Amino acid sequence: MAIGDAIMFVGCLAGFMVALPALLIVLSLMLNRTTYAAAERLHRGVWLPLIMGIVAFFVVAVPASILISLGSVFQLMGVILWLFLLTWTFTGWAALARMLGGRLSLMAERRTSSMTEAVIGALMLSFAIAFPFVGWFVLIPVCTMMGIGGTVIAFRSGNGDNTTPMADAT
Repeated sequence: MAIGDAIMFVGCLAGFMVALPALLIVLSLMLNRTTYAAAERLHRGVWLPLIMGIVAFFVVAVPASILISLGSVFQLMGVILWLFLLTWTFTGWAALARMLGGRLSLMAERRTSSMTEAVIGALMLSFAIAFPFVGWFVLIPVCTMMGIGGTVIAFRSGNGDNTTPMADAT
């Protein structure tokens, strides 16, 4: 490993540590009801969202990968399916960050706003994911599956629609 590779790795990790919390906070603000409903579901238990996330991932990822390998117009449809899955993933990560922030505020026995919970949870999630090997190979896949499952459950239960104004969303 040359010095340039090490500098590139540290730069990418630093960019990730800044960009991920910002993305999760923006998604938490833009999709307030969805992330709130998914965070509430994750707060009740993570096993059902984890299983639902694994099933939903394979139901969307396998056909998307097959479509991409076919080429032509099917490749475009496969990319759209992967982007759809990526949207579920990051919305679920925002919900997971909200849930983590809420649990941390309960542990501290303090009542905080949902925005503070989202910021604290996003920072904690990004620091945990940056931990080598455990964060990369265990935490990222588990958080992804739990996030997808929580988002799918929130949409299926009807709590994921963003049709009401923000004042009614909290």
